[in-house]
Amino acid sequence: MVYKKAGHADLMDQIVSDSQLDEEIKKHPRFGKPIPSLLFSGDVYSNFLNTASEAGYLPPFVILQKEIRYEISKAITLKELESAEFEIMNLIDAINEIILKYNSICPPKMKKGRIDFDNIENHYKIW
Repeated sequence: MVYKKAGHADLMDQIVSDSQLDEEIKKHPRFGKPIPSLLFSGDVYSNFLNTASEAGYLPPFVILQKEIRYEISKAITLKELESAEFEIMNLIDAINEIILKYNSICPPKMKKGRIDFDNIENHYKIW
């Protein structure tokens, strides 16, 4: 990028900023070392997930996945305790809304269907 002052290119400013940038790059601890071959294998998305998980980052859909599993376990507990059916149905409706949000942000292969009162236990195994 060439800096311009009053419509003219200022090449000296460009040379100085480039040399400062080069010095900053050379200070990086991985400078001059080969790129790990692991980055060239597999697909970009799985490489991103591996790198992100090593750094402690969880994608939003993984957080939603854990929340859905927890809510389904609550619904199963309410069903086993023979709570009022409308209470369980309200919880299932809330879970289905979270599932819709999850399906909108997760990768296509990880999309899952809605749950209902009869198949809560089966969906708990899936989630």
